[in-house]
Amino acid sequence: MVAVVILAILLLAREIPYPGGEHVREGLRYLLTTEWNYQPVVQKVVQLALQMVNVDQPFPGDITPGTRQTMAPAGGEGRFQIPVSGKVVRGFGWVQDPLDDLERFHSGIDIAAPVGTPVKAAREGRVVRVGEDPSLGRFVLLDHGEGDYTLYAGLTGIAVTSGQQVAAGQKLAEVGDKGDVAGGGLHFEVREKGRLIDPLVKLQF
Repeated sequence: MVAVVILAILLLAREIPYPGGEHVREGLRYLLTTEWNYQPVVQKVVQLALQMVNVDQPFPGDITPGTRQTMAPAGGEGRFQIPVSGKVVRGFGWVQDPLDDLERFHSGIDIAAPVGTPVKAAREGRVVRVGEDPSLGRFVLLDHGEGDYTLYAGLTGIAVTSGQQVAAGQKLAEVGDKGDVAGGGLHFEVREKGRLIDPLVKLQF
């Protein structure tokens, strides 16, 4: 699309009498030969697109659980138990990445906690996936029925298996040191009706 636009401008510039056409060609030459940093623009376009689709993102590792209800609704309007004791070090939404100071969309919250701290189910559910993601580390995905899910990542010592039914507060795993939380911690996501929401809205303190 960009190439077509540039070609159209060049063709129009040939028809414009001197010196107007020459100015257009010089301006175009400057734009094409100058190194531009388009990353902030791209980030903002992605931000707008995510807002338009209500920040609907895929599960890590392209997890696509079936749409069937795996258990009865468990009171999705209620608050969740805190999955791990610690300090929230990164929030949900557009946050500044400390590595390069660029804004990036963060699909959950990060809770810093010592390695080995128990990670518990925020609510009753069924384990639909135990796996590993390159950026999030080892994770457990729980299905709570009616398109509601919670994701726990950055784990070690996983104590549950795929297909297992778990109760709210039941130990799923322990905090590991491999994931997107420097020094160890839990990456926690909440989805309602398949859409990402801010976990802090649901957690009871």
